Amino acid sequence: MLKAYLEINNYNNKFYIFKEGPLGAFKVNKTIYIVNPSEVLANNDNIEIKIATDEGKITDQAYTKIISKSIVNLRISISGSFSYIPHPILFYNKANAEINNEFYVSDKAIIIESYILGRKGHGEIFREGKIKSITKIFSRNRLKIFDIFKVKNEDYRNPNLMGKECIINIYKIENDEVDIDKRIVSTEDIEEELSLLYMLTK
Repeated sequence: MLKAYLEINNYNNKFYIFKEGPLGAFKVNKTIYIVNPSEVLANNDNIEIKIATDEGKITDQAYTKIISKSIVNLRISISGSFSYIPHPILFYNKANAEINNEFYVSDKAIIIESYILGRKGHGEIFREGKIKSITKIFSRNRLKIFDIFKVKNEDYRNPNLMGKECIINIYKIENDEVDIDKRIVSTEDIEEELSLLYMLTK
C-alpha cells in the first residue's frame, strides 16, 4: 500500500515542496510537473496533493494507471490562477477508485480532466469495477461547479451514458464566469483531442 502526501507552494517566483512518500515535483519555467516514479496506483493506495500557485501550468510526467483489483483514493486540491492539464487516468479492468478534485480559483483557470476505461490497445475492455470522481470548483469563495463522473462495471457502454471508453472534461473559469465542455471520444482519438486542447493553454 502506498500512502503519499505532496504539498507545493509557488508564489512570487519561489517554489517550495513538502512531501511524505515517493511523490515529487519540479518546475521548468512556468510549468509545475508532478512526479510519481511508478506511474501506477494499486493496492489501497492513498494519495493527497495540495498546490497553491499564482501562475503557470500544472501537469504530470505520464499517464496515471490504476491497475486491476485495486482500491485507490486520490485527492487533489489546487488554489490560485492556473492551468491544470494532467495526462489521462487509465483504469484497468477491475480497477476501483474514488477521486476528489477541489479547485479554488482566484482569478482564472483552465482545468482539463480525462479518463480512459480499459486498455483497448491490449484488447482489454473495462467490464468490472467502480469509479467515482467528484470535481468541485470554487471562484471567489463560491461553489460554481459540482460535477460527478461515475462508472459501475459496463454501464458506460450504454450510448445514452457514454458509449465510448474515454471522456474529457474541460472547465474554464474567468471573472467568475464558467464554461463546461464534455467530450466523449475513443481511445484512438483521445491523444489528438488532448493535443489540440493543450495548444490552447500555451
